[in-house]
Parts: sequence; C-alpha cells; structure tokens
Amino acid sequence: MMLDLMALSRTGGTDFRLPLAKGGELECLEIVRRIPGQRIVCRGLWNGQAVYAKLFIGNGASRHAARDARGARALASQGIATPLLLHAGAIEGQPGQALIFAAIPDSRNAEQAWAVADDAQRRRLAAALVDVVAQHHAAGLIQTDLYLRNFLCTENTLYTLDGDGIRVHATAIPWSRALPNLALLLSKFAMEDDTEIPSLLRVYAARRGWAVTAGMQAALIAKTAAIRIANARRYARKVLRNCTEVQVIQDSSRFMAVRRDRCDATLSQILDDPDGWLERPDCVRLKNGNTCTVGLVSSGGCKIVIKRYNVKSLRHGLSRLARRTRASLSWSNAHLLGMLGIATAPPLALIERRWGPLRRESYYLSEYVEGQDIGQVLADPATPEHRKQEIAARTATLLHKLYRLGICHGDLKTDNLKLAGDQLLLLDLDALRLHRHGPWFERRHARDLKRLLKNWSHDPAIRHLLSAHIRQAYGPHPVLTLAGIANL
Repeated sequence: MMLDLMALSRTGGTDFRLPLAKGGELECLEIVRRIPGQRIVCRGLWNGQAVYAKLFIGNGASRHAARDARGARALASQGIATPLLLHAGAIEGQPGQALIFAAIPDSRNAEQAWAVADDAQRRRLAAALVDVVAQHHAAGLIQTDLYLRNFLCTENTLYTLDGDGIRVHATAIPWSRALPNLALLLSKFAMEDDTEIPSLLRVYAARRGWAVTAGMQAALIAKTAAIRIANARRYARKVLRNCTEVQVIQDSSRFMAVRRDRCDATLSQILDDPDGWLERPDCVRLKNGNTCTVGLVSSGGCKIVIKRYNVKSLRHGLSRLARRTRASLSWSNAHLLGMLGIATAPPLALIERRWGPLRRESYYLSEYVEGQDIGQVLADPATPEHRKQEIAARTATLLHKLYRLGICHGDLKTDNLKLAGDQLLLLDLDALRLHRHGPWFERRHARDLKRLLKNWSHDPAIRHLLSAHIRQAYGPHPVLTLAGIANL
C-alpha cells in the first residue's frame, strides 16, 4: 500500500520507508517537523548514511523544493557552513519532491541551545549568529526566515539551515537592506533589555568592514523594538486559534483555549468544572470580590490558579456581552509578555461561557508561582538594605522596559509584582494594554508609576528608594514629571 504523506503531514506517525525516484530508499526514523499539507522533515538513513530529509508535498512542492535546493547551493558556494545537500529528486510513485541532507553529528538548533544557555553563553551565541548573518549579507544573501531553529550549533561551527528562505542578490547587501534583516534576528533574542545591541552591531560591522555610527545604532534599536512588538501582537492574536502551542475547542455554549503541552488529565478535570473546583473545601480563596473570584487548587502535584470573572448584575452582563472578556485579555497578555521576555505566571487555559457569539462568565487558569510580592519584602525589617536596593533596581528596570515597549499595566499594586527566586513577575494582566508612543501613552504610563508609588505613601523611605532607582533607569524624562517623581 502506498504511503500517505499528506496524512502523515497532518497527524504524524512512526518510522517508515519511502522509495525515491533514482535515489534509492529513505528510511525515516523520526518525524521532527510537520507543516500540514506541505512538508515533512524527518531524521533517517539514506544509503546507510545518517541524514535529514525534507519531503515536499501538495501544491507548489516542486517550486519549494527547487528554491530550497537553490538556497542550500548558494550558501555552500559562498563558503557559508550549511549541511551538504546529497540528493534532490522526485518521490517514487506519487507527487512530491525530496531533499536529502547530510546529518551533522552532536548538534542542536540554536533555539534549543539558547533555551539551556546561561547569560554568558547567550551573549556568545548571539554574537555568533550576528556574525553569520553578516557573512550572508557580505555574500549577497538574505535569510528571510530568521528563526533560531534555522541555525544548527556544534561545538565549533554554526550552520545555516532552510535554503527555502535564502534570497540571492547580485551584490553585497547595503545597510538600508541589511538593517531590517539584522533587526529581525535581534528581535528573536529574549534579552532583558537592549544593552547588548550596540556590541552586537559592532560584531556585525567588523565582519562587513564598516565603522559604526550613532545613527546606525539608533536605527537598529528602534527597528528591533518595532519588530519585536509587531511579532508579540501577532502572537497574542494567534493564541486565540488552533496553532502549534494552543488547542482551541469551541461550540455554541463554550470557547476554550488550552496550552497543548499542559493539556493532561489533571487540567482536563478542572476545565470540565471550574466552578466545582472553586467550591471545593481544599480550594484556597485568594480573592472573593463581586467581579472576580480567585482560587488556588491542587491536583496531581500541580498548583493552579483559577480566576473567574463574574457577571455581577444584569446591567453588567449586558455591557460585557459583545466585548472581549477579561479572561481572554489575560490569556493574550500573558503570551504577549512571554514573547517580550517579561516574566509572568505561565498561562494554562482560557474558558468563556457563551450564548452563540455573546460572552458570559469567563475563566483564566495559570500556574501558581511561589513567591512574595515586593511590598511584603520591602516592608519587612528583616530584609537587608542591599536586598532592598536590588529589588528597587529590578523594579525600575522592569518599569522602564514596559515604557520602552509601550505597555501600560493599569493596576500596579504591590501584589501584582511578585518575587520568585531571581525573577520579578508581573501579574493581573486583564487591564494591560500595548500602546503606540504618544501623549496618551505617556499619561497612562505616568499613572502606572504614580499607582505603584502610592503603595508606599505611608513609608517615605521606600518611596524615595524606588523613586531614586526609577530616575536612574529612565534618566531625565518628561514622563517622570507627569508622574510627579522627577525631583523626589
């Protein structure tokens, strides 16, 4: 029976054998990536050699395979490290094309390497990636699909993958064309701030034989931030539909989005009856307000926070029917912050009760993260002074990052800033909004700063401590005048 590659691209499968026209037989040992209806990437054996194979299927298979092969050959011809293309040809007996690449032993993609690296290793990896992209540009090549997983790391070499994304130009790429491509790469680095960008620009310029100017640096920082924000906006919308990370289940009475990697039996029980779990005697009530009920439940060794947004009256219910629910906003905003490298409690699920398209009660589920809010720690007489200074500096850095990204939180109480080990988490995200910079945003951000400092109106010492670190983080800035802390 003929192997159904289209079905495999949609559902996955185990190992298989695939005859290739004039190319022997591919033995697939593992499917490592699937693009439904378009592509399968697998690890396997070809003529006894360890390989990775790209199987192109569906409409445009021949065009995409030819472009991928052309890109791989262009990289190799310019002396840029890339896996050797061993075979390109048709699949025997059915539509489709196969590209066979030599496997690179003892390697992992840059996304995997980044995830397990410490800060120093990340700086070295970022510099190596920038240097490789500079090599691309010097050779007249642009990688249009600049994801970290499209680079392969070994101990001594960084390989460029995905020839399908390579575009070939007749001459070296000028700065005007290189800028958005380099910024696209930098936007993938989950760095705490942009302090690394100047040094990475120097790495790039050294490879190109250029001198760095203040204009180049400012343009790169601005472009990187713009791309990062645009990507985060798209991702925040993406998690409301079926995608790699999220499963959506919907009918006329319920809309539910769940993280695929956490959708286990424990979470499924809670999703089936969140109200019942909130009423269990072992549920710890964290908040019991008119508009919001928050409970902490435990099951299967997991601690999960259930936040139910209540309908407090008929009038309130009618006003919310056609608007986005606060649970939906919390869900999207949690993913948005994750994309922007800002720590928050990991989101698990979103549930909305519905009458057709009209919204009723909604629920937001997240992991529970152990820790203390900064108000508790700063007010504790047992907290050493150096620790208070460290917390104040970290808080000011987070606030300034929110400002640079155009984010207003909307309710910066101390219990919405939580210390968990070395991380400072931002919580309670239903009022968080992403704005364009301008007078409206300046006023909203100033309101956030004033709301935070209001927590210590009874404690001038802590208020002055935070104000000093905020001024240091922001420098002389009009928003501090709006917040009334420019000269505190």
